[in-house]
Parts: sequence; structure tokens; C-alpha cells
Amino acid sequence: MKNVFFGLGLEYEKGIHARVALGRDGRIIEVHESADASGLNYCSGRLRQMAIEWDDSVAFGEGAEPGIAIEGRVMVEVHRAAGGSDLYCRIGVWDEDGIVFGESVKYASGEAPCVAMNRQAIVEVHESPWNAKIWCNLGRLDEDTDSIVWLGNTYLDAGIQPGIAINAQNDVVMVRGNTSDSDLHYRVGKLGLNGINWGPPTLYGAGSHASVALTPEGEVIVVYENTDQKTVLQRFGRIRGKSIDWAGEAVYFDDGARPSVACNGGMAIQAHQSENFNALWASTSRVADRSRWMQDNLRVLGDLTLPWLTTGASHDAGMYQHGLLMSLGKTQNLDLYQQLSNGIRYFDLRPKWDGSALYVSHGPITGPALAEIVDDVRRFMNEGNRELVILKFSHYAKFTDGIYEQLVEMLQDKLGRWLFQNLPQGARLSDIPLGEYLRHSGVVLVVCDEDYPVDIPAAGIWVYRDSDSPTAELGDLRVYDKYSNTTSYDTMSTDQIAKFQAYDGTCVDRPELPCDQFLLSWTLTPPTGVWLLSKDANRNLGAAMAALPRENASGRVINQLYVDYAEYSRATDVAMSMNRIP
Repeated sequence: MKNVFFGLGLEYEKGIHARVALGRDGRIIEVHESADASGLNYCSGRLRQMAIEWDDSVAFGEGAEPGIAIEGRVMVEVHRAAGGSDLYCRIGVWDEDGIVFGESVKYASGEAPCVAMNRQAIVEVHESPWNAKIWCNLGRLDEDTDSIVWLGNTYLDAGIQPGIAINAQNDVVMVRGNTSDSDLHYRVGKLGLNGINWGPPTLYGAGSHASVALTPEGEVIVVYENTDQKTVLQRFGRIRGKSIDWAGEAVYFDDGARPSVACNGGMAIQAHQSENFNALWASTSRVADRSRWMQDNLRVLGDLTLPWLTTGASHDAGMYQHGLLMSLGKTQNLDLYQQLSNGIRYFDLRPKWDGSALYVSHGPITGPALAEIVDDVRRFMNEGNRELVILKFSHYAKFTDGIYEQLVEMLQDKLGRWLFQNLPQGARLSDIPLGEYLRHSGVVLVVCDEDYPVDIPAAGIWVYRDSDSPTAELGDLRVYDKYSNTTSYDTMSTDQIAKFQAYDGTCVDRPELPCDQFLLSWTLTPPTGVWLLSKDANRNLGAAMAALPRENASGRVINQLYVDYAEYSRATDVAMSMNRIP
């Protein structure tokens, strides 16, 4: 099923109470109160891959609690009067010279206004100025007078902090909170000739300051604040009649407060304020089924071979377990099945023999049983996902030839149906187009480092080599993989981008030997506490990749976006953009 994951945002402005809208063509308009309480500001911008290119903030009047909607090049902005309860609206136009807003016109009294629009109508909701009740206004644009004709202010529901969305099919969703508790409710409606026909209020979460967006297909994105923890959560579902079928429970994606969300169908954007300061943060997400992003896009990806394909990659992929000791070596938040469902396709696994069974490890810290990890891969492949998954084994701990043979036996027994085994005569793994790999089913490509796969060859087990290995010529898959070994994001990003710019597709000091893939090691290396340092790297991945040309001076591309806590980097979405998937 499709879903969103916004990951960690980047700061873009100072301010509070942000609301964001996203046009079909990728235009972004965001409105907020200024950090010094001097009035209202807007920021305009555009999507560039998974990044947002913001223009400078512009002051555009007095007021508080602004809301914004966009349809084509026309916008509707609403806000409350500064220090009062009068509500005002105005029309804006985004033309070649920028954004021009008209005069503000009073249309109601209340608090916390929110607005949505499509080609047929404007829908506005707000709190009563006197009690915990929500009112709804329907309106339309009068092009002759460049004004909004409101069709009436009607009582909608008990509650506070309303959010509203409407799509091109006239589906409407309203979300709101309560004064007496933290319950959050939604109502689904349908706009018709006689107004909106609403379904009943339905509980869907606990929190505050909810915001909602809709796709043309009726998919629902809700973001809201976990008030107790000052974090922001997201939830995704699909309208079914007068209710919503949710894809899962709400999940954390960042720290912060008062989030706002918008969507144009294939892309979504969220903005929120800092949990501690008057700062605003934003991030984007694709609306996509990441579990099958390769098979869904074979029209674009089918002819790509491994040197030209970009995927998300998981560093120490098996180190996801919780617990006091486990946290010292923890590098991921999701198990392998969840990482696969999130779209990650390259996994760094470091097996360890403990005297009785195989596990994975990160330095001295032992993680889950390897059988658990392989079972996760089998579960994912058994669901029929036609995806190419690479499992890379290295850093063997307490291994012997006999233990390696047990590893191979486990992989062949559990994954044999999907192991790639038949390489055409004279070809290498890097010569096979993705469409050929996935012609009949999903494929698991197992590659193993060191001497074990050379000395103990086995069907479906291939030889891995780093590009600077003294025996690189033995590698069935050769990868440039040189991490930065630093705790500084600036040092790491500069180092990794410089290495990519210098990469020419050959092995280190072996120009006669082709290197198959470039791994961008977007990781920091503290002794422990990886999560805290991973946040800077993950926040910046989308923006850093959008700023790079797809090909370097040698015509090479980044193949693996290698990250810790993979979902927070949006590595799959970034990879899809780098592969030029629309």
C-alpha cells in the first residue's frame, strides 16, 4: 500500500504557527507568524527532487494564526486579527513576477482558521470565539470581482484546532481536537450541490494541532503533535465511504510542534515549528508504495544495470534491537522486513558465531539471530515483491570454514527460490539490466567478502570486493566504499561528495579493473549513540543529493545511499528521484 514518511526536516525560517500548501506543479506557499510577533510572513518555494528551494521570507500584513490554500496560480489566505477574534481572508495570485495578495476582507469571527480549495469551492473551518465549537464556511471565487463569495457560516462539530482538506473529486476531510482530553477525531464528507454531506466523528489518535491533506485518489495524510513529548506524528489512510481505512498506526517522524501538511498527489510536504524555539522546519515525502518501487517503475528502471541504479542502503542493517546494551550498537530502528518495506535494497550484515548459533554484530555488541533476519527477507520475497535485494556479508566474527558453510546452508535453504544463480557466459553481475534480474520474480543477490566465497564456492553466493582490495579482480561485485571516520557532518559530507566527484568507475589504483558501484557512506562514526549524530546526516541527504548533478565528470552516478536509521533519511525517496522516477 502507498504511504508517506517525512523523515527529519530542515530549518528554513524563524517563526511560529506555520501552514503550508502545495500546488500541482510543485509550487509551495507557506504562511506563518513572524518570530518577533510583528505580523504575518510567507515563504514561497519549489520542489527539487526531495528538497525544497525556498525564496526569502516576505512580510505581508498584520494578524495571527494564518492558513493558506492553493489551486493553480490562485491562493486563498485566512487569518485572525492580531489581538482580536475577527477573521479575514484575501486572494493571492502567483504569476511570473511573484506573489501578489489582495486586500484582507472580514468574513467571520473565531479562532484558528484553516482553509482548503479545489477548482469548484473553498472550504474554511474555524473555532468559535466563545466556546469549543467548530464552524464551516463554503465559498467560491468570483472572477469578475476578484473576491470570495461565502455561502454561509454553519455549525459543524464540537471541538478545537480544526484542519481541513478537499481534493479534485470533492472529497472533504476535517480533523479536530478536544478541550477535555487529547482525543483526535476526523469527519469525512462529500461536497455536492447542497453543501457537504458529512459522516460521523471518528476517533483516530491522541494529540493536538492536527493537519490533513488529500490526494486525488482519496488517500489521507494526517500529521499532528504528540503534546506530551513535543514530537510530530504522521498517519496515512484511504477514504472508504464516510470512514478512513488506515495503513497502520501513527508513527514519529521528527521532534516539533504544530505540524501542517499538504499534498499534490505524488508528493507531500510538511512544515512544523521547533519544540523549543521559534524556528520552522520542513521536509517532503513521496506518496508511494516503497515495498514495490522497483517493479512499479520498471518502465524507467528496467534497462539500468547495477552501475547506473541508485538505491537506499542500510549500514549495519541488523542492529535494530532495543535495550540498554543493544542501544550501544544500535544503527537502525526497523527490522529487515520493515526496512525492505520502506524500500531499502542493499543491506550490510556482519555475522557472528556465538558458539551455538549465528547472530549479527556491530563491534563487540551482538544483535539479533541471523535466522530472524533471513526469515524477514524470505517473508518479504514470499509476498511476491519483484525487487532486487542485495545482502552483503562481511566482518565475520569467530568464523571457521565450517561456520561459513552453515551460513551458506541457511541462505540456500531459506532464500533458495530467489537467489540469483545463473550468470550468462562471459557476463558479470553488473552487466545484467534490472528488468532481466526481475523478469520472473524478485531476486536476492548474496555477496560475501573475504576468502570464504572463493575457497568454498556455492550456488547463489557471489564474491564481494571493495574497490581497493588487493584481490579486487576476484570480485563478482566490486564497490567503492570508503567511509569518512568522523563525527562531523560537514567533514563527512565534504569528504563523501569529493570522493564521488573523483570516482571514475575503476578500482583504486587499478584502472584496468572496472568498479561496479559507488557507495556514498552518509554515516558518522561515534563510539556509541549513533542516533543523535545520524540526525544531521539524515536531515540533509535530500538537499545534498538535489544539489548534485546525477552524473559526475566521469559520467558516473551514486549507487548506494548508505545510512543509519534509514527511514529518517528518506533514502528510498531520494533514490527514486535520483533514478528520475516521476
